[in-house]
Amino acid sequence: MSQPNDGAAPTSFSPVPSADPSAQEPPAPQPTNKGKPKKEYRQIQMPTPEQIVQEDMMNNCGIRTVMSGVMGMGLGLVFGVVMGSMDAGGAGMDGNLAPGVEAQKQTTRQVFRQMLLTARSRSWTYAKGFGAVGALFAGSECVIEKMRAKHDIYNSMYAGCFAGGTLAASAGPKAACAGCLTFGAFSAIIDKFLEQP
Repeated sequence: MSQPNDGAAPTSFSPVPSADPSAQEPPAPQPTNKGKPKKEYRQIQMPTPEQIVQEDMMNNCGIRTVMSGVMGMGLGLVFGVVMGSMDAGGAGMDGNLAPGVEAQKQTTRQVFRQMLLTARSRSWTYAKGFGAVGALFAGSECVIEKMRAKHDIYNSMYAGCFAGGTLAASAGPKAACAGCLTFGAFSAIIDKFLEQP
């Protein structure tokens, strides 16, 4: 037998919402700086008058050309001494005697004297060549950089092409084109390699 219903609608039991909205939703994740390095700030220091003069000197194309020529000559001297000392004193790597060396047995003093003479002539030849390449490349790069008003890899490419073409121009137009392409590509590769961190 059923219970009499007083006309009231059946009630459903639902939870009463809380007045606090944070109790209903999980808290939002807070931003974290995990994995990111903390930024460090340094005070900017103004350049001293000596630094300003030094920077102005290095931006002068004439000074850069002379410095590169002198450094190229120094490198050529060292390279010539090494190569000259390897060639002097008898048979070279191919088994042939060095130019001016007789087939008879030489004393240590004669060998040393021959080595010095060969090293001197080789070092002067290499010094002139390396100095010319350094001066021509640095001077042309400086002029191109000032004309373009940009400092990028294309400056060294154009300067390398100009220097390579100029140095090979005496051998004809094909050699000048080949020198331009090879020296320009080599300059770009070296510049790209030096820019890597």
